[in-house]
Amino acid sequence: MTDIQRFNLLWLCYAMTAPVSAVESYYYDGESKRFFIQKPDGLLDMLELPLAAPESERLLKGLAAIDSERSVMVEIPRLNVQDKLAVQLLFLSGYPTIAQTEALRLAVERQEDAYGFALDQLVEQFDFVEAIPVYWEDFKLKTIHYYLEKFTGVIGITWKMI
Repeated sequence: MTDIQRFNLLWLCYAMTAPVSAVESYYYDGESKRFFIQKPDGLLDMLELPLAAPESERLLKGLAAIDSERSVMVEIPRLNVQDKLAVQLLFLSGYPTIAQTEALRLAVERQEDAYGFALDQLVEQFDFVEAIPVYWEDFKLKTIHYYLEKFTGVIGITWKMI
């Protein structure tokens, strides 16, 4: 995986794990082959820098017609709390011998509708013999890639585009 693919997957992970109740929305524009964010105060690129006209005007027109059959834009789907919980518990099931597994499982089960996964903060708090934080990061990106492939046919994003 290239650095750019990794960055794009991390961005997608952030977008897909944003709270369901968040005010911003995350999109992919098939025309420009770029991801962008819509916040109440405007459109932003992946680095959260404001998009200028005429690009922002084109994207706003596209968003107004996003539900049409000819739309080349799609909103990035979000994982709900149950999805986040399932991903984390699946990861932890691969490490039943780690002493902290039960504590991590209990903490993960308290996942809230918040940005990211509960494990993102938890793996840094424990002193692991194994490289669990590295394994978690890899697992998380592979899971996002899986979800990407799951809806690729619907929105037309391919691995080469990210």
